[in-house]
Amino acid sequence: MPGKDWIIIGISGVTCGGKTTLANKLKNALTPVYVFHQDKYFYPDDSPKHIKCEGLDHNDYDVLSSLDMETMYDDITKTLSGEDRSHANRLEGTSTVAGTKFLVIEGFTVLNYKPIMEICDLRYYFILEYGECVSRRVLRLYDPPDVAGYFDTCVWPRHLYYRAQIEKDRRVKLLDATQQDSFEVVMADIDALTR
Repeated sequence: MPGKDWIIIGISGVTCGGKTTLANKLKNALTPVYVFHQDKYFYPDDSPKHIKCEGLDHNDYDVLSSLDMETMYDDITKTLSGEDRSHANRLEGTSTVAGTKFLVIEGFTVLNYKPIMEICDLRYYFILEYGECVSRRVLRLYDPPDVAGYFDTCVWPRHLYYRAQIEKDRRVKLLDATQQDSFEVVMADIDALTR
């Protein structure tokens, strides 16, 4: 794929799996690079688009419909066309690969949104076992904070649902979030793609 104008990298998967960390490492290694974080596209807490978690007085933030994915996709396509790059976290500079720009899209369900899945050249999905995921999640601060029972009622079941969808697509590479080699895996894939 030498001479490609853009390489689009999708990073998705389990909560607290390392998606943002990987996106930030790529941001520091690739230029020019534009990064989209799905978390910036949550509907406001009082939006009627939110659904409540069953049995809890709390919005379900772990379902795809809690995010304005149409706006996210629109912002991405505007960045790719050069029409508007104000929504991306960007870093300009001398091209890492001559003539190629990079776009990184990260978030827990970005690859479950078909229009984004289809534009990606490289697709990654982080996985974790339940126990490790719980132990990482309790160390994170969320706004609004998790309420008692939220992880088992919403977070984990939704993750399993979305993961099952992803595992059917052979274009997606599963990454073990307990391993430290995800950055090297992606960089090797970029190298293979640009040869």
